Amino acid sequence: MIRVMLVDDEPLILEGLTYIIDWESIGFEVVATAENGLEALEKSRSIQFDVLITDINMPQMTGLELIEKINQENESIKSIILSGFQEFDLIKRGLKLGIENYLLKPVNEDEFLSSLLHVKEKIERSTLEEESVLILRDHSIWRWLMGKMDDQDFKERLSFYPTTKFRAPMHLGLLKLDWEEQTEHLLYSLQAKIEQETNGVAVITPSGDLFLIWCEGSEQDFEREKEVFASLIQHEAAGREHVYVISGTVDSFKEVPAVYRSLEMACELKLLLPDQDHLMAEQMYLKSSRKNADQDIQIHRYLKPELMEQLANQDYDSVKHYLKEVFIQLEQNKEFFVIKSVLLEFFFQVKNKFMISLEYTHYIQMIHQILYLQQAEDALGIIDQCTDLIEQDRTVEEEKSPIVQTVLSYIHKNYSEDMSLKTLGHTFHINPIYLGQLFQKEVKSSFTKYLNQLRIDRAKNLLLNSYEKAGHIGKKVGYTDATYFYKQFKKYEKVTPSEWRKKHMQV
Repeated sequence: MIRVMLVDDEPLILEGLTYIIDWESIGFEVVATAENGLEALEKSRSIQFDVLITDINMPQMTGLELIEKINQENESIKSIILSGFQEFDLIKRGLKLGIENYLLKPVNEDEFLSSLLHVKEKIERSTLEEESVLILRDHSIWRWLMGKMDDQDFKERLSFYPTTKFRAPMHLGLLKLDWEEQTEHLLYSLQAKIEQETNGVAVITPSGDLFLIWCEGSEQDFEREKEVFASLIQHEAAGREHVYVISGTVDSFKEVPAVYRSLEMACELKLLLPDQDHLMAEQMYLKSSRKNADQDIQIHRYLKPELMEQLANQDYDSVKHYLKEVFIQLEQNKEFFVIKSVLLEFFFQVKNKFMISLEYTHYIQMIHQILYLQQAEDALGIIDQCTDLIEQDRTVEEEKSPIVQTVLSYIHKNYSEDMSLKTLGHTFHINPIYLGQLFQKEVKSSFTKYLNQLRIDRAKNLLLNSYEKAGHIGKKVGYTDATYFYKQFKKYEKVTPSEWRKKHMQV
């Protein structure tokens, strides 16, 4: 939705502006109103909006003065001026300030609507251009960080983005959000704000997470950066399930892939464990970067690629014998913490390699057993559990887990209701991010895509078997915003609802 602030010193006109347009149907939302320029300016500092629609003649501060002040703080805001008179000098000054249009009162509804749609097109085009540039930049950064692009090639590509600077030492962070319809917009918004308000670089990863890089100043500077980041998350992701972790100091870019894996693992644990165990999740993976890198090398030295091949060939005895020797050696060296890390990594590798679906409670139970392991010999019992899971999964490969079956049944019965991974997580007592991952894996589709396809299929049935208007049908199947319904229908069917109905009624 494009957010609008309305400003007019006449309460009746202000109220009329609120109702003259069906804002929601054209993709707009009135987020604030004000009866004078000073009130509007004050609200502009705490309320986010994209479009300002203001009267020109007001006491204390004119509409043009308001636009000038707001432009100094946020030049991306689009402005439309309203006036009772054709004042050419003021129009000229307004044009210099970059106003989108100058409308005479009483406002003509068609002219007003036309101006709004023009502004909407401009905002969407600008947003698309900015996002395209960032997508290319993020892709280059990501490939380089993951060792898929050499330094020289990366430096050449980075020269296209002069505001993006890298240097070590640094801190890294990772933010995961539950994926809903508006998550992509939220990610781009967060990315922009983090880069505006901190010295960090925010990269949207291929999996839809936010990977953060802060090049170090003083420790005091970094503490301030963390506070700003936490505040942004709290404000922007309010009410959304999320988890984030931040690393210790990273001394070299060569350490980045290892530290990134540690961030991923720490996030995974924080998602699954109750709040009181979050500190343990961070301690498990987010020590100083040097220890991180050393431990990561150790873990991957012990967990050789051949182990997964042996498991795939059902050679479980060889795997158990090898890991038993590893655990005995680590116990003798009093490296019990490394035993837990190796075991946890082994569990995750098995789960991902063999695409094992676990009930949420079973998943947490396994991780708890590893984290609270008391002696090395108990580790072999967990290895046995992992091989048992592989065997069980071979026999029920095509079945969906009970929780996904339950959720699918619920979606098919309640598809017309307001629904998200968050609400489903609350209903079925499961972490929404974990549910999203499980749904994607077992259904082979994201939750949002699946729900949209179901709603569109139901809409097609109603279009064919009733004479209701398309907008009403959209509401019946769960789309409160008619514009969004039309957009989704065309995305899936390549034609508008009316065109689809006309075509299939003739058949």
